[in-house]
Amino acid sequence: MDYLRALFDSELTYETGEAGEIIIAGVVFYPSYILKSYDPTAYEDAFSGWCGQKREENISKADEILNLFSNRDRFKRLKEIYDRGAVTPFVGAGMSMPSGYPGWTAFLEEVFKDTEIEKSVFDDLVKKGEFEEVAELLNDDLSPAGFSERVESSFGVLRDVDGCVRKLPYVFNSAVITTNFDNVLDRVYKESPSGPFDEKLLASEGQELPKLLGEGEKVLVKLHGQANKLKSRVLTKSEYDDCYRDEGELEKVVEALSTRTLLFLGCSLTVDRTLACLKNIVERKGQENSPRHYAFLPLENPENRVKRSKELAACNIHVIWYIDDHDECLDALLEKLADGSEV
Repeated sequence: MDYLRALFDSELTYETGEAGEIIIAGVVFYPSYILKSYDPTAYEDAFSGWCGQKREENISKADEILNLFSNRDRFKRLKEIYDRGAVTPFVGAGMSMPSGYPGWTAFLEEVFKDTEIEKSVFDDLVKKGEFEEVAELLNDDLSPAGFSERVESSFGVLRDVDGCVRKLPYVFNSAVITTNFDNVLDRVYKESPSGPFDEKLLASEGQELPKLLGEGEKVLVKLHGQANKLKSRVLTKSEYDDCYRDEGELEKVVEALSTRTLLFLGCSLTVDRTLACLKNIVERKGQENSPRHYAFLPLENPENRVKRSKELAACNIHVIWYIDDHDECLDALLEKLADGSEV
């Protein structure tokens, strides 16, 4: 049998798949697995070289972005605050979308297809940005049980995590605030070297954030609750009203969350109660007595840039605009923020 085995070995061939995988006798091997198994030292050397190249590409891309508009000076100020450990990321749906979770509008539109609501009524509410009212309408039509099932099916399921959200544990290691229902942030922090969050605050519990930060805790604040916990969920208008009895109560929560500089990531920052509260806080306390906040935003309509900048400045949010791929640009800007080099 030895001569047959030798003959077999000499005639054994391989194919290359579309993703670069190697297929031998129907068994798939990936280049990373082969190198890591055959020569772990060579694998680590290759990985180290790749990391250096990736960093240089990100820094170069970030510099391209910072050369736009007044981005560089604004980013330099943000980095100074970051280097003092005084920046808290505020994470929106755009950071979870690369992992397959829908954005708010896409989710509402998908659920709408299974209702008997008149399209003109739905479209009018969406156009005006009245998403809480849209969610209430869908909830009433499907029944609370039916609507909750759709929320959990869309946001409560486990999906493979992808995108620059995986970079957050390496950039921010204190607190993270999100309006997302999914568990992406829980998972990326738990699986990172920095480890899981010490505390999780849901909805109005966010008022406790300053106290926990003062005690050195790593905290995740889920301002809208989470998909599989109906009592803490804040999505429909009635859920908002139940959680925050009046706008003053929501404003107290937002004020507690904004005692440090916020950096909005993956947020559309259009019509939003959080923005209204930040604007009220600035008007009440004065912009000189309120922390200055920042946002990384895609420039979707160049003609509207100045108007949008003014609207957000009234909330003490100042924008660093980018114009290329969302995930690529955020990855580059986060790399630059955490990097020790000069801006």
